[in-house]
Amino acid sequence: MSRSDPESDAAGSGDTGESPGSDGGVDGDSADPAPEPTSSDRDPPDPAGSTGRFDRIDRTTQWVLAVVAGGLLARLVLLGARVAHYDEGRVAWWSSYFLETGQFEYRYIIHGPLVQHVNKFLFDALGANDFTMRLFVALVGAFLPLAALLFREHLDGDEIVGTAFFLAFSPLLLYYSRFFRSTLLAAAFAFVAFGLLVRAYDERSVWYVYGAVVLVALAFTAKENAAVYLLVWVGASALLLDQALFRTGDDKSGFDWARERLDARTRPLGDYVADFLWHGAVALVLFLAVTLYFYAPRSPDTAAVGFWQAVTNPTLFPDLFDRTLDDVVEGYSYWFGGTTDAGCRQDNIIDAYLCFLGQEVHAIAQSALALTMMAVVGFLAERWGRVRSRAVVLFCAYWGFVSIIGYPLGTDIANAWIAVNALVPLALPAGVGIALVVDRARDSVHTGSVRFGVTAFALLLIAGYMAGSAGWYVYMNDTTENNELVQYAQPADDFRPSMSVLEDHAADHEGVDVLIVGNSFVRDNPRDAGIEPTCSSISDTLPLQWYIDAYGAEGDCIQDEETALQQLQNGEVDPLVVIAPNSLETDLAPAMDGYDSDVYRLRHYGSETVFFSDRTPDGSNGNAGAIEPRALAVGN
Repeated sequence: MSRSDPESDAAGSGDTGESPGSDGGVDGDSADPAPEPTSSDRDPPDPAGSTGRFDRIDRTTQWVLAVVAGGLLARLVLLGARVAHYDEGRVAWWSSYFLETGQFEYRYIIHGPLVQHVNKFLFDALGANDFTMRLFVALVGAFLPLAALLFREHLDGDEIVGTAFFLAFSPLLLYYSRFFRSTLLAAAFAFVAFGLLVRAYDERSVWYVYGAVVLVALAFTAKENAAVYLLVWVGASALLLDQALFRTGDDKSGFDWARERLDARTRPLGDYVADFLWHGAVALVLFLAVTLYFYAPRSPDTAAVGFWQAVTNPTLFPDLFDRTLDDVVEGYSYWFGGTTDAGCRQDNIIDAYLCFLGQEVHAIAQSALALTMMAVVGFLAERWGRVRSRAVVLFCAYWGFVSIIGYPLGTDIANAWIAVNALVPLALPAGVGIALVVDRARDSVHTGSVRFGVTAFALLLIAGYMAGSAGWYVYMNDTTENNELVQYAQPADDFRPSMSVLEDHAADHEGVDVLIVGNSFVRDNPRDAGIEPTCSSISDTLPLQWYIDAYGAEGDCIQDEETALQQLQNGEVDPLVVIAPNSLETDLAPAMDGYDSDVYRLRHYGSETVFFSDRTPDGSNGNAGAIEPRALAVGN
């Protein structure tokens, strides 16, 4: 579900609560009972060797914490180095606008409101730049492996660590943990919510259910496709229920099996219904409170209908709720209303689906092959290799595999981030798979050199593939055309050196700091409001507006190149930076004495753009070295 607005299309062609069925399906009779603690998953600390708090943590948790530390480092290193993608620039601009003006409303075209609320505080505390823009997503991705510990009643220690390992270091998940987009957030919140529901079943505690509801609500505030997760959960639960009724483990029929469990209840049915209604009501209030907080409009105008105005004047809550509901209905109608455009430059929906599916499969093959293959191994071993399969493993496998097939139906622009929705749940069966390989290697150390060599080689191959893919595609070539993770609207070149003059001089420079020139870059009629400069065509020029705003610069536009040339020559405008399509470089050159010119691609390929940057913004002399550009001025 990644429908785009018309301007985003130009850039591009320019995703809960638990139903009673799923709760019972999480670990019903078709699953193994909770295993007894073993040395592999409950290894207690040696009292004689305990020297600190860390020594009192079991070995599995120690390994998971180590994985989290490594994953955090992998996400924070060079986090601001990549130039912003179109979508990153757009959402970052609105986050900065929220901070500067106090104005906020749900704009469905940039997906859920959560990141704007969070980045408002990050920008205020740490400054607005490419690093802080991506920091929240990076932190959520880094701490996501801790969710593997929620399944410790159903997985052994190696399987928990394996799950955490894939969540932390699978290259595709790593890439999109370093990308300011809400797909990873929605997937992470849904996965943790599912883990809390499993804990609620294990410990028979409703508090975990409340926590899960809050996480599901956060998923909805991150991205609208959270609704899809609920549908997938219902489907996976139905499959588990069918398995439980079909394979009862004895000579009873499925109906007999279900009847016995209903008859075995220890309380009157009315008590269960009353509890369900009470806890359901609490859960509903929690869900509405979280979603209302993030979706409700904000305004500094005391006479407006906004969230904080309603807090101080509760009589405004009905109006606030109505307005928020109208905004949400409009947004969700847009995203789930379908589109008449097949997409992927295809004539029909079948060809478009195959095109989008192909793009997803290529991205998985390039940067998530190890996770996917181990997920298949783990699923098959669980499904066919155990007398009683564990429902948790099967649930996540169903969730992930159907997401690979299903999500290309809900997108209309080519992208690889839809794979995140599948890979997060698939990390759990992948952890089962890699633990099986490790176990085989451990068993073969003293029994067979050939078998040990084969399994050890397989592990080295997996590690080498993941390290190589991460290094090459996540860090070294994160904007290049041959990287399947890179979407079309990602600038191929880093144009920030040509805009770094703004960092030192925009605050003191009088008049327009950045001039955008050209028919394709400038609108016929400026927008009434929105991303500034309002005269710019955001479909062709984003993320330039984000950098103009981040540097505190003022931008303006001239559509006709001859008019721009004349005004530049006679001094009517004296910008620090002039940006135009590369085809206009020769036309504008006569007025660009004292400017350096560089050509960059604003998209994955093509879209060459010339940047003229003033060499002597202080008017001292024509020394080209007067300003030393800093390539990562905004990225740092």
